[in-house]
Amino acid sequence: MAYCVSLASLTAAVRHLCRYGDTDIFPHLPELTFFADKEEAVVAELGQLDLDNYAPAGAIEALAPKGRYSFRIAHQLQALDTVLLLACVVEIGKKIEARRQPIPTARAFSYRFSGDVRRGQVFREHRTYKDWLHKQQYLIENDREIKRIVSTDISDYYSRINFHRLENLLDEVAPNHGAARFIKKHVKIIRAKQSFGLPVGGSAARLLAELALADIDQALRDRGILATRFVDDIRILLKKSDDPYDALGYLAEQLGINEGLSLNAAKTSVVNRREYILRLERLTSDLEEEAEGVALDALTADLYFEDEPDQDDLERLKGLNLVEMLKNEIDKDNWDMGHIKVIFRALRIAKPKEAMGFIRDRFAELFVFGKEMCLLMEVLQDNSPKCFDDLLDNLIEAILTPPALSVQLIRTWLLEIFVRGIIDIPLIKLHKLESLPAAIDKRQLLLIRGRRGHKNYFRKQKTAIHHFSDVELSSLVWGASCLPKDEYKMWLRTLKASFSKPLGLLFLEWAALNQTKLYQKLKRAIADQPE
Repeated sequence: MAYCVSLASLTAAVRHLCRYGDTDIFPHLPELTFFADKEEAVVAELGQLDLDNYAPAGAIEALAPKGRYSFRIAHQLQALDTVLLLACVVEIGKKIEARRQPIPTARAFSYRFSGDVRRGQVFREHRTYKDWLHKQQYLIENDREIKRIVSTDISDYYSRINFHRLENLLDEVAPNHGAARFIKKHVKIIRAKQSFGLPVGGSAARLLAELALADIDQALRDRGILATRFVDDIRILLKKSDDPYDALGYLAEQLGINEGLSLNAAKTSVVNRREYILRLERLTSDLEEEAEGVALDALTADLYFEDEPDQDDLERLKGLNLVEMLKNEIDKDNWDMGHIKVIFRALRIAKPKEAMGFIRDRFAELFVFGKEMCLLMEVLQDNSPKCFDDLLDNLIEAILTPPALSVQLIRTWLLEIFVRGIIDIPLIKLHKLESLPAAIDKRQLLLIRGRRGHKNYFRKQKTAIHHFSDVELSSLVWGASCLPKDEYKMWLRTLKASFSKPLGLLFLEWAALNQTKLYQKLKRAIADQPE
């Protein structure tokens, strides 16, 4: 049996990844810029690949901060596997969508499949968390019979999805389909140590996670329970005669017996209509001051926000004391991570000079927001070159001590500050970081060495290619671009045996032609997309 995914699905997957990135957790894979430049050739080669005989690799698993004292395991797939998995999900996207609740009902609000190949738009627009809050406002305000609202969510949802249930669901929506076979094979390899869980952080997993709750949505509807859901967040809208205990008990029973999932007791509450409407108003305005809410709302209206705000929005944004807002949020005992990320996003657009002083003063406290801090430092440094150079030793120390030493994602984003050249690290000090153990650390170090022009290092690796894992190979190519032109081309020829997988030789040819532009292209590939 042989299965090749369609060119249309591959094109949609490549364009989506190049537009939005492979993950919203890790720094984006450097190969994304290769996909963008060589889209037609990439799609053509992968369109000939028999996925029934192709063996995908595993994934990088890394601990990531979720809150002040909470964590989750996040995943990053290799570039080739990321494209193939997403393309297969796109291939059966309409079949998955047909299994879900009708869009107008808002019962299943999040991540509705679109499959716009031309734009690389896998999901429908205007289906963000904030859009969901506005939809709830509309539902409640237009139905005076709704008297109480139950708020709850599913505990550790992505990591607890039962793989065998997902297999059965895929068999139901796409029986004997090659794309479904590849998805099952790939997820099984990624989660080889467990019989449950989806890779966290990528677009393919989002649609699969929605499929996994399709039966729960239908069960609530069949019971006559009015509910709306955004991923694992569930709201049950009760009328006067409805019993919240009964509704919650039914939901808990369905989740436990059919899906092996449970509700999060700490996040379950029942409030009256008026209190919940006030809560929604606070959430949709972001902050207590309406003017502040309008300015920030302009930045977060869409999950795939791309354009800069217009001049009026920008002026309102600059009129806010964003640094003080961030300080107040971080000083709280309980962090609202979503709110804090919105403020970081606003700071990156407004670029207030006082943000530089805030980062210096609170540097040791901002590590848990490694991604947001890195991206903010980058835009501030663009306007004031070398403004963070005096933090070099602080940054090295931070990478080598807790919490970064204990939490991989914090460490990865701190290293990204060097990768992006926000702070330059002299080669004489780089040796302090050589003992970092993880493959993703080594990948970052290769990019840093290349940026710093460490030619002798890459010359020594010519006969030691077998020491590098698949995770590191593309970064090795990037780093070695600091070599002289003819030497680099000769050096790439020694890598051919290590790049025997699909797209490998095409990637090496592209790298040779773009040697002097690779770091410029890397910056494009890792351009931030808002969450």
